[in-house]
Amino acid sequence: MTFQITSFLYIIALWFPWVESQFPKACVNLESLRDKTCCPTPNGFKAPCGTDGDRGECQDLIVRRWNKAYSHYQEFHKGDDRHNWPNALFNRSCKCKSNFAGYDCSKCKYGYHGDDCNQKRLLKRRNFAKLTNDEKHRYMSYINKTRYVDSDYVVSRSSYQEIQDRTVAGQDPTSLFHNVTVFDLFVWVHYYAARGPVHADNLTGTVMDFAHEGQGFLTWHRLYLLAIERTIQEVTEDEEFTIPYWDWTVNEDKCEICTEDLLGVTEGDGTVKGKYFNDWSTICTYEDTLMTQMCDPATKNPVLERLKESDKKKMKENGYHMTFPSKKDVNFALRFDTFDLPPYSADSSCNFRNLLGGFINTTTGYRLPNVHSLHNRVHLVIGGAMSSSLSASNDPIFFLHHSSVDRVLEKWLRKYNKNASVLSSYDAPLGHNRGDLIVPLFPVFTHENIFKKSFEFGYDYEDVDEEGNSPDDEESSLSSLGLCPVVRNKEPDDTVEKCTTCVIIASILGGIIFFLLISLSTIAYRHFHKPLAVQPLS
Repeated sequence: MTFQITSFLYIIALWFPWVESQFPKACVNLESLRDKTCCPTPNGFKAPCGTDGDRGECQDLIVRRWNKAYSHYQEFHKGDDRHNWPNALFNRSCKCKSNFAGYDCSKCKYGYHGDDCNQKRLLKRRNFAKLTNDEKHRYMSYINKTRYVDSDYVVSRSSYQEIQDRTVAGQDPTSLFHNVTVFDLFVWVHYYAARGPVHADNLTGTVMDFAHEGQGFLTWHRLYLLAIERTIQEVTEDEEFTIPYWDWTVNEDKCEICTEDLLGVTEGDGTVKGKYFNDWSTICTYEDTLMTQMCDPATKNPVLERLKESDKKKMKENGYHMTFPSKKDVNFALRFDTFDLPPYSADSSCNFRNLLGGFINTTTGYRLPNVHSLHNRVHLVIGGAMSSSLSASNDPIFFLHHSSVDRVLEKWLRKYNKNASVLSSYDAPLGHNRGDLIVPLFPVFTHENIFKKSFEFGYDYEDVDEEGNSPDDEESSLSSLGLCPVVRNKEPDDTVEKCTTCVIIASILGGIIFFLLISLSTIAYRHFHKPLAVQPLS
């Protein structure tokens, strides 16, 4: 699957521990936009950011813009609105103290609760298949409820320049922002990060994806899940709720949770039907935007779609593996103690991040054309909305899937005890570097802030111990890394740095050989089969 990479700002020493996006309703008035200040006064307090309760202070939001120091930087990047996010609209925001969080410091850091945010808590994310019937329906009913509750954030289809021009002219800018439901907000956030760089003339430059195909893929989605999980807790007034995970390795041939009374069944035309899907609608689909214009959140498609059996058959005929990933695939990825390697994108080989992302063959360890494994494979097999990075989060199965991906990340973090020093500072795609902001979640976090074990954020996985072990792990004696060089020692950062050149050379040579083989077979194959176009996946 192919994702688009959005890049953003480089934050210096700011840490806001609760987040949604795009911008709070409280901050899109003329006064706030004119002053470029998003420091609301929380309920029950008299001063911005709850200063009178020592919750936080209104401070400058200092960020670094992209420049030629970044390996992936190109001049056209400056034409994308996301280049100047969020400083295009706000350069001052609340910096919360202690365990307080949120855009107005009225909430608690992840992992804390109570009136004074001084009570620690650790919640468990559980296997969806092992939940009781009531617990399974609770997940679906909670997700469904978010479709009817208005968010306290708004989104905008207008360019930041248009918003600025109206503000400077002293005109009310609120009509440039759109109210959305909680569910549609999170669909929009995922879309906004993954979309192409739409310029003022509505032309798309090249693919840019701030959430996929790069070093920050796993941290972006970890924060995204934390944000929607917390929001669901608030909407439902259920502080114990967590997003379950769907272990797709249990049944490689069938989505066992896709039943009529839960995640829905796919009819012959691709439409999803079931107890919760009679009036399900979607926004920001690939067809709606064609990657050349901003999504209109008011334009709703009346159905949710997944892959038709007839299309699945065609894809099989065209060489795609249309089964869910196996435990063997997951365990192969977990053998790699190297988190990422140059160019820190979808094109890197022999590393954990791109294996879990789904761009690397789980037998050889190398990136090859049209390889769809692990995370990507699930999107491909489910299909429909899930097959495009723009629309994937319209499907409630998306969150169960990414909770499972996050679980594998957590196993890796506990197994190898790595910290954010393994992340590149300048050589990953824009928006994916260690200090880059996770766009467009607000208040802001960097990838470095999120590259930590789940305990730091108040959650755990029920079957993963402190060393990252689970009952379904492979035998420890299995250590093959396919065709990749074996790089293992107690100080991996130094060794990986020294071995980067040999890994790159081996990757190039291996890639050339496999590419030639695949190219020859593909040329022959296309004499007899018409290829089926596949949308970008998420």
